[in-house]
Amino acid sequence: MNTRTTSLLLMIQGACLAAQAQAEGFPTLNRIAPGFGYYGVDPGFDDKFAVYGTVDAFASYHDSQHHSGYRLAGGGAWTNKVGLYARKNLDSDTVLELDVEEGFNVNGKALEGTWDTFGTLRLATLALRSRTLGKLEFGKTYSMSTPTYADPFLAVYGSPYTYLAIPAAGKGAYYLDLRPKHTLAYTSPNLNGFSLGTALSFGFDDAASQGRTLRGGGAKLQYRNSRVMLLASYNLYYSDPWDDGGVSRQTANHYKSLSAFYDFGPLATSLTWQRQDVDQAGTPSTTLYTFGLMAPVGELDVLRLAVMQRQVSARDKDALGVMIGYDHFLTPRWAVYGRLGMIANQRASSVTYAGTPLDQVGDDPSNVSLGMYYHF
Repeated sequence: MNTRTTSLLLMIQGACLAAQAQAEGFPTLNRIAPGFGYYGVDPGFDDKFAVYGTVDAFASYHDSQHHSGYRLAGGGAWTNKVGLYARKNLDSDTVLELDVEEGFNVNGKALEGTWDTFGTLRLATLALRSRTLGKLEFGKTYSMSTPTYADPFLAVYGSPYTYLAIPAAGKGAYYLDLRPKHTLAYTSPNLNGFSLGTALSFGFDDAASQGRTLRGGGAKLQYRNSRVMLLASYNLYYSDPWDDGGVSRQTANHYKSLSAFYDFGPLATSLTWQRQDVDQAGTPSTTLYTFGLMAPVGELDVLRLAVMQRQVSARDKDALGVMIGYDHFLTPRWAVYGRLGMIANQRASSVTYAGTPLDQVGDDPSNVSLGMYYHF
């Protein structure tokens, strides 16, 4: 899995987190909120224009039993990114929003995409948001899939979750981008703590989905108050075309998830179940259970723990992942961090993470990293 692919997995679904970061409780989400960008966490109705982004770099040591080494890289805690956000007030109840965002490397390479190519951007969305009518958006924007904050480490390049959540290989298996392009999404206003999100993704000018105008879609139901968040989602998306004995097929993939978050005050916990089934005989299903813990330390710091169990409906392909991390904030936007993580593979499993090579199937990769990030 290359760096470009993993960069698509990072960050958080902004629309959902926006409400959470503003709610009482869940103090760790508030502490890390500056990294999400304006589109995710600024629900204002005034005019605004801003350039924002994140710079992240880390040094790490990895060991996968038959291979070990050191590396310097970026994206261990946050994806390196730069974005442009604009908001125009239409009236006291309605705003028009635009957000364009791209990722970049910290090793001297060029931007991962090109600013003049709409489809390669990490995020490119136009939204109409109303207090009473909800939010309508179109572009390369957030799907209704499992929120990345199901992982306390936000499903970034340096987290085992990012790789354990990838579906098992097989004909017709398809990884659903957290932000599929050509997506039309609507999220209802909050009603007594409940909100409903829906999305449809289209295959316009997309060689990977030629022949199918509707690529897929889904829905997500959410409930929240100051101490509890509950989410349930279902998505159906079609795979890229694949050759089945001379016949080009696109296969339906079904994604289901349930998440529960509870803020105890001194710490917040979460538990998520997600499953992917593929409508193709012989292609295994993938299930992932994730337990998370996030705790504030002192006035600014954050302690995180994640335990993940991956189950594949094929023999000896399960895997267990664990990560613990600490973020020490020098300012609310500038922090140093440490991460210690590992994945324990069964004998037929070869899940790795953060660029750790596996020389043999069944090897268990581990990684320790120290880094720094700054949000501007």
